[in-house]
Amino acid sequence: MADETQHDGGETQGGPAGAQRPATGDARVDAALAPLDELAGRPVTEHAAIFEDVHRRLTAVLGELDPAPGQRDGDAGGPKAPSPG
Repeated sequence: MADETQHDGGETQGGPAGAQRPATGDARVDAALAPLDELAGRPVTEHAAIFEDVHRRLTAVLGELDPAPGQRDGDAGGPKAPSPG
């Protein structure tokens, strides 16, 4: 547990020695950010792929939290049928 410490009363996630990333309070976000803890041990050429993976995961979590435009207030979203006429 050397990598997991507590800071200012909040939980922190493991990471490279000396680096602390505070827990977000949302397990999905914490899981999405977890690959960032591997950056220090990876070649720089692999960093972009890790950032893209984190971005994809965070985008998925945000998609669960906020409906897409046009899907608010019970709107079914999707393309609208052309009006007759």
